[in-house]
Amino acid sequence: MISVRRAVLIVLSAWHGLAAFKNLCDLGATFGIVPAAARWRSHNFEAMEKLLAPLRLPRPLLGTLLAGAAGIEAAAAIAFARDDDELAFALAVALFGSFALVDEAMADYELDETHREILVFVLTAYLVTRRAEPKEAD
Repeated sequence: MISVRRAVLIVLSAWHGLAAFKNLCDLGATFGIVPAAARWRSHNFEAMEKLLAPLRLPRPLLGTLLAGAAGIEAAAAIAFARDDDELAFALAVALFGSFALVDEAMADYELDETHREILVFVLTAYLVTRRAEPKEAD
């Protein structure tokens, strides 16, 4: 029988993997590399353009930022799948914590709310999946 802990890690692996895939599709469609990928796009590139418009960042830099996020999501997915939960949770918390900080800095509270909800979800999953600490012998 599969444990609750393992089920949570499997779901998190699939979710992060899907997020990475959709972000890569978004990049492929946005930059015309794989136009057919538009069907699976995340629309995160558009959200980043809107959020960071006051900074006037070049589109290739925004693409690099989204590719980096997709890379972290993919690494987290792999770590969750391999039961390397400390690494996986560290990556997920760092990623969504960073998103929440950028949202706050740019005063986008709608996006901030979404990222904070995901961060709380990841932290709650961490608490659910924690392994009991071994007791020290007296």
